Amino acid sequence: MPVYTLFIVNKAGSLIYHKNLSTKARTINANECLYMASVFHGLFLNASSLSPLKSVNLAVPQGIEAIVTENFRLECLRTLTGIKFFITADPDADYLKALLSDVYVIYSDYVLKDPFYVVEMPIRLQNFDQKVSSFIIETAARGEMKSPSSRPASSRHRP
Repeated sequence: MPVYTLFIVNKAGSLIYHKNLSTKARTINANECLYMASVFHGLFLNASSLSPLKSVNLAVPQGIEAIVTENFRLECLRTLTGIKFFITADPDADYLKALLSDVYVIYSDYVLKDPFYVVEMPIRLQNFDQKVSSFIIETAARGEMKSPSSRPASSRHRP
């Protein structure tokens, strides 16, 4: 599976959820995930302050949206409430923005609508965890999560 790890960070920079999604990537323990989320949050804030576009409008992208290296790609979705969803995947993955949007919908349906969940706190909801895992597995099984280089040429550019 070309998706490695999913992280959800609250607006204060605390890791509230992480999920290792691939056996291809090295296993990341909880302490490493906390460290990575903190570092990313700091980088995101620094990138936001360095942005030449100074706007209070959250629709204007500020901060880090994607980081692409030879070994992986990190894609970030920042919501209007300040929650950041970011995911690591194969460097050729071009579907991550849409995938993060779908995960955000699942988050809205399963986490925010849970009467016992306290906003900004760690997500410990089994239904959400199962839904995210099954959604990504089903998407991969349908072939919608293949990297562009692994798709047949006829399906790379759909109108």
